This record gives sequence, structure tokens and C-alpha cells, in this order.
Amino acid sequence: MGLYIVRRLLITLPMLLGISIVTFFFINLAPGDPISAMINPNTAETMEDYEKVRERLGLNKPILVRYGIWLGQLVRGNFGYSYFTGEPVLTVVSKRLIPTLELTITALILSTVFGTLFGVIAALKQYSIYDYGLSVVSLFGVSVPTFFFALVALYVFAATLEIMPTFGMYDLEEGFSLRSNLHHLIMPAFVLSIDSMAGNTRYARTAMLEVMRSDYVTTARAKGLSEYSVIARHAFRNTLLPLITITTLRLPSLIGGAFIIEFMFTWPGMGQLGLASITHRDYSVLMGLTFFTATLVLLANLLADILYAYADPRIRVSV
Repeated sequence: MGLYIVRRLLITLPMLLGISIVTFFFINLAPGDPISAMINPNTAETMEDYEKVRERLGLNKPILVRYGIWLGQLVRGNFGYSYFTGEPVLTVVSKRLIPTLELTITALILSTVFGTLFGVIAALKQYSIYDYGLSVVSLFGVSVPTFFFALVALYVFAATLEIMPTFGMYDLEEGFSLRSNLHHLIMPAFVLSIDSMAGNTRYARTAMLEVMRSDYVTTARAKGLSEYSVIARHAFRNTLLPLITITTLRLPSLIGGAFIIEFMFTWPGMGQLGLASITHRDYSVLMGLTFFTATLVLLANLLADILYAYADPRIRVSV
């Protein structure tokens, strides 16, 4: 297993290289540049300054040369500097990484635990009112965009009932505390988890129904095992196999959805930073965000393979 993990980690290197190439070229081929986002280059008195700044920042060089410079700095552990604030990209992204991970991991836990629970209940109570009710709710959760749930939550719980905060990750007047942080986390994390929770409910229901019809479940019942033992030890464990893939591969969509949720709830994570970087055309920060996000996605894929091996002893990893 150890050698397998090392090999998978080595495979991620060329994948990260390919992602960085595509991202760098598309970002730099977009109209405008960081300087035009700061000054008006159309006035005669600023044209000379505009060209001087472009030359100083290296933006007048060919795109292949700029990518080579960026890659060379990356190998040395330097992700560059923000064109807008002048801070190191690593510092800027690291400040926003923890809030984003807190939000996405909480949403992932909520969607996995409750989605799996609801799916198993719907399968065990097939064609009952619970099954129909959970099916309708999950289809509604998959169909309606996340920002709509965010608007409803803000209107109902923040504006009308006034039981939830509207922005930030803690109370600015009281300062940071675990209680304040959890209070601010509940609503954005739940809203972010709705789509994944609904999807997990559908997948868990389908997987559980398929497993319950399997021969080994029938054999376990024929041996006289209790229904709880049949479900918990035989059926549920095999239901986890497709859910492991679905859950771990939902991390990219959660991070992508966090861009909208962080903006709507003013959550100080990578989503807000990404939107600000797009507005300011801050190429170096966008590259840093893409690199970190791609790394998280590839690690999520690796985690899925590892969990597969532990969940099903029949799976053997060739090393």
C-alpha cells in the first residue's frame, strides 16, 4: 500500500504540470491585464507609465517566457506576488485556505452523514411515505441552485427570524471564539451541503437497494443472522463502495460552490479571494488558487482509492 501511495503521488506531478499550463495560458490570453485594472491606459499621460509598469512586471514578455519564469519560481517554492497588494501569493492563499477548508469539510461531513442516513432509510422503507418524501426532497435539492437556498436562508433565518448572522466567520465585536465561529458556520455550511446531501441520498438509496437483493445478503439471512447484523455488517459496508467515490469526488464541486457561498455570506475564504482576483486580473493569485485547488482534488482522488482498499478486502492494490 505504501508503494502504491508513492506511485500515485508521483503521477500527480505531471497532472499538476498540465493543469498549470492550461490555466496559465487561458488566464493570460484573456482580455486586459492587471495594470489596466488599476489605471486608465487610454489617456496619453499614463501610456508611458503603463508600458513601464508592464516592463517592470514582465508582462511585456512572450507568454511562454512568462510561464517558464513562473514555473522556475514555483520549483523554488515561490508562487509569486500579488499584482494588486504586493503580498506573496503563498501568504495570501494560506490566509484564506483554513476558512475554506473549514467550510467545505463541514459541508462534506454534513452531506455524507445525513445523505447516507437518509438514503439508507429510504431503501429500507422502500415505497413508504419516508421513501417518497425523501425522494421528493432530494430531487428538489438537486434541481434548485445553491444560491437560491442561500437567499432563502438569509431572508428567513437572518433577516426575518434574526437567529443567524448574515456575514463573516465570527462576531467582530466579541472577537474570535469557537462558539461564535460555529454560529456563523452553521448556515453557509448547511446551504453548501444541500446539493451534495441530496445527491448522496439518491446514490445511497440505489446502492442499498442493489446490495439488499444480492445473494450474500440472502445467504446471511438464511443463516439466521439478525436483521441488524445483515444490514450493518453485510449490506451497509458494501453500500459504502460507490459512496466513497461519490463523496471524495464531490470535493471539487464543494470548493467551486464555495465561491458563491463565500461571496453571499461574506465568508473570508478562497472563494472571495478568487472573485477579487478575477476582478483585479491578479494572475499570480489566480494561479496560486488553481494550484492549491488542483492539489486538493488530486489528493481527494488518492483518498478515494485508499478508502476503497480498506472498505472492501476483495480489492487488492498491485504494487
